[in-house]
Amino acid sequence: MQTILIPTDFSQNALMAADFAVNHLGTANSRYVLIHVYDIPHGGTSGLFYLMDEIKKQAEQDMEAFTEKLNERFKERQITFESRLAQGDFSEQSTILAFDENADCLVMGTKGASGVKEVLIGSSTVSMMRALKHPLFVIPEHYLDKDIEEVIISYDGKSYPEKAAETIKKYALKHDLPIRAMHVRINEEGPLQNWDQLKALFDGFKIDIHECHGENYEEGLKKGIEDQKGLLVLLRHKQTFWERFFNASDSRKAVMHADLPVLVIPE
Repeated sequence: MQTILIPTDFSQNALMAADFAVNHLGTANSRYVLIHVYDIPHGGTSGLFYLMDEIKKQAEQDMEAFTEKLNERFKERQITFESRLAQGDFSEQSTILAFDENADCLVMGTKGASGVKEVLIGSSTVSMMRALKHPLFVIPEHYLDKDIEEVIISYDGKSYPEKAAETIKKYALKHDLPIRAMHVRINEEGPLQNWDQLKALFDGFKIDIHECHGENYEEGLKKGIEDQKGLLVLLRHKQTFWERFFNASDSRKAVMHADLPVLVIPE
């Protein structure tokens, strides 16, 4: 049985994530598990126990209302949602529950933004990406306005993990979609000379090869997916401490600014 975990803040974006989970990922035997993580706001120390009790009560009420809303939304399809509440760090608790429930993937909504708004609106998505242990689907708020006609893989020419390829193939087979492999060339980088490994991994699928250019990865990727209708797939590479400390994540930027649904797969 497939289990899909949906972290939620009860917003419209969270509703879009639930829609995507049901319409694009689910089967007749899927389980849909909602999780909401609550905690004391930063700086909240006065009346700690009373405050936590009130926050928990509000979370329980909001989760009950949101679960009922989704169960009503999908009643004719006989789909019901389970719910879980947890107190603590968002990404940590979501990761723990994903293991406890043996989740196949997680689905979250996000909202594109920039500057300070990006930090505030996208903080939950970004923290989840840093702790990522399971495939994560990130759904923009207006995804319903677009069809998904292909799977777009961002490929850097390095060895591609077979486990990641299996996740991609599962989705492509479910929806009978072709695959677009896209290499972002930064500045004066030359084209990739060898696509054999990627072609072998997706043997039997219709796969097209594309190159795009930019002064940085984010710019090149934006050009590559412009006017496309697809699911964008990014690998979240393992990084050393110093790489995490000094460099902004290419995947993070791409997810926050993409207009397409994004699948982030841990390496």
